[in-house]
Formats: sequence, structure tokens, C-alpha cells
Amino acid sequence: MDERSIRDIIREEWKKLSALTWRERIGYIWDYYKPLMVAILCVIAVISIGVSVYHNKQINHLLNVYMVNCAYDAMDPEAVAADFGEYIGGLGVHDEITIDTSIALDDENVSEYSMAAQMKVSALTAAGDMDVVLLDRKYFERYRDACGLLDLSEALSEEQLAQWADRIEYGKDEETGEEIPVGLNVKDAPLIQETNLYYGEEVYAVLMASAKNVEMGGTFLTYLMEGGGV
Repeated sequence: MDERSIRDIIREEWKKLSALTWRERIGYIWDYYKPLMVAILCVIAVISIGVSVYHNKQINHLLNVYMVNCAYDAMDPEAVAADFGEYIGGLGVHDEITIDTSIALDDENVSEYSMAAQMKVSALTAAGDMDVVLLDRKYFERYRDACGLLDLSEALSEEQLAQWADRIEYGKDEETGEEIPVGLNVKDAPLIQETNLYYGEEVYAVLMASAKNVEMGGTFLTYLMEGGGV
């Protein structure tokens, strides 16, 4: 057993280092203490991953709303999320609502940005992390007959569907070929109108078939139609 004190060991190591150039010192320290450094880095990495996983598990994602091709700076997404939180009776410590206005789709533009936006939409949809999506007329027409949109009767009541009948848009169910309600025209919703979020153009709110928060998505559509967000 090495009976030297820590002070003696430090003194001896310092003598060795003093006789070396700075480059040699760095090399010596790396070679000598590499296993310890690697172990420390591994511990730090494990702790960081653990903290991240724990944090994510604590978060309760109530709703994810994506407003595609909008005037992204026309409103404050965090303020709308907070207002919707109050609308549903308040948020818990770990509750989270996402309102995202950053996605811009453009099929005619083959830039890295537009391709990244398409990939982001695909990834979010596949993961079920897109609940409510607002689309302009062009992209709504593209997706209305696709299997990716949810039948709104699963999120809205019969009374609501009847009340907003003149604003409901239909698409075809891929399996049955039947016409089903897939889009709600929210152009005249106060939030859209007063912020000019879609430049006065037609805009449709849809729920994705892969949505994890269908009921809350229906509540958000009601919130829009009832004048929330302003």
C-alpha cells in the first residue's frame, strides 16, 4: 500500500511537471489522468441525460398547436398559450402548451430551410406531437383527402358541428371513401382577424390523425371560435 500522503504525491507530481514544457505537461496530464477524466466525463454525461429524461417525464404536454405559413411575428405565442391555459382553468406546475408559428412550407422553394421545414412536419406528425394545425387554403386542399387528418366529430360535439356547419370543410375517408369533417374555417376567429395572422386569407384548423391530445385540440378550436387569444 502506498503510504505517501496526498501532499507528498502532489509535490512529486509538481516536480515532474516543472521539468516539462507546456506541451509536454499537457501530454503527460492527458496520458496519466485520461482514465479518470473519461470516467468523470461519463459520470457528467449520465447525470445530464438522467436530468433531461427526468425533466421530460415531469412535463405534461397538454396541447401542441402549429400555425403553418402565418405571419409569425403578428402575435405572441406564449401569451396565447397562457391565455388558453386560463381558458381551461389554469395550468399545473408541469403542464405545458406549445403554440408554434415558425413553420413555413413552400413546395416551390427547394432551399435547405424549406426542406428542413418539411422534415420537421413529417417528424412531428410521425411522433404524434402535432395536435392542432392551422393551414392556409393551398395546404389544406392538399391534405384534406389524406388519411393524416382526423374526423372532427371525434373532437367536437354534434351541437358544435351543427353550429359551425357553414365553416366545416369535408374530406374523404381513405378507407371508406365517405365524406367526413376534417377542417374548420377559422378566418373570422377574433385571434386570426385582429392579429392579421394569415393576411386576411382563408385559414383552416385541423387535427392530425396521430394527435395525442384530441379532446384538448377540440377545446382549442372552441377557444378560437369563442374569441380567445385577444
